[in-house]
Formats: sequence, C-alpha cells, structure tokens
Amino acid sequence: MPNGRPYSNKRHPVERVRRWLKLWYYRILRIDDPPERIARGAAIGVLMGVLPTFGVGGFLAVGLAFLLKANKAAAVLGSFIVNPLTSPFFWTLSAVVGSFIMGEDSSTVMARIKHEGVLASTGWVGLVYMTGNVILSAVFTALSYYIVKAAVIRHRRKKEEKRLRRQNGGG
Repeated sequence: MPNGRPYSNKRHPVERVRRWLKLWYYRILRIDDPPERIARGAAIGVLMGVLPTFGVGGFLAVGLAFLLKANKAAAVLGSFIVNPLTSPFFWTLSAVVGSFIMGEDSSTVMARIKHEGVLASTGWVGLVYMTGNVILSAVFTALSYYIVKAAVIRHRRKKEEKRLRRQNGGG
C-alpha cells in the first residue's frame, strides 16, 4: 500500500477514476480568477449539467457564464458533473425526489421511466421527474458554489503560506 492508498496500480479502474477526479479538481483550483467568479462558473456548469439539457449543457453553461460574468472554464468543468457514470444516479434521484414531493410511488415512476426512457417520459411522469430534477439542480448548484469557493480560497491560502515559508527559509 504505497502512499497509504490501497490501489497503487495506475491501470486499476478505481485508481484511474481517482486520478481523473483529482485532475479536474486541480484544473478548477488553478484557474486564475477571483474565487467568486470561479465558484459562480462552476455552479452554472453544475446547474446546466444536472438539468436535462439534452447534450448542450456545456454550451448553455458558457453562455450563462458570459451573461453572469462568471468564469467560463469553470462553467464547462462544472457541467461535467453529469457524465455516463453519474447520469443514472441523477436520473434515479430526480425520480425519487420528485415522487416524494408529488406523493407518487417512486417504483412506479422509475418503471415508467425505465420502460419509456427519460426523454420519452412525458405527462405526469415527466412532471414528477422534472420536479425532482429542479430541486436537485438547485441543491447541487448551491452546494457547488460554496464548496468550490471554499476550496479555491483554501488552496490559495495554502499556496501563499508555502511561498512565505520558502521565502523565509523554512523550506
């Protein structure tokens, strides 16, 4: 277990996902912009990623980031929250939350979505799904703003402390 990690093989799927997530994390932290703009951009990206934008979430995120004076790169990076690995999680959670809010049986809603597909589920099932999705989008957007802002500030503070230690001969 080198470095205290159970998976040291770079080819192992868990290690590859961990490294990929770390790469995206550092890409956001290293953007040269005020933390508020970076966080706003990431939040816009998350919003456009979680909402069913039918594959154009990244483009919509850049447009909104431009209008709202947010960081466009962070918006694109934030929109990657929904990808082939996380889509089933967001679809299922949207249906479950929507079912809870609308007083429906989530297993029935999920069965209809599974049978008809997410995009083909119109009418009441679509409304139940969208209710849950809008709530999830709002929650994840707000969370991402505060998490990204705090992470950028913390990263910059540590970087500055390290620079000051080196400057003062502390190594």
